[in-house]
Amino acid sequence: MAEKEKITTVEVKCPLCDHTQIVYIPKEEIPLCPIHKKKMMIKEILEEGKSC
Repeated sequence: MAEKEKITTVEVKCPLCDHTQIVYIPKEEIPLCPIHKKKMMIKEILEEGKSC
């Protein structure tokens, strides 16, 4: 049996306009910015809970 890939939640943003979106990798590909059509960059890896 193949091992399940661990799905990671990440926040991505457009390098030009700072538009952000949350995606699940490797389940989804990193998207293009809907405004500029540029590939978005990983801004933050999201984990359960948030430290203040």
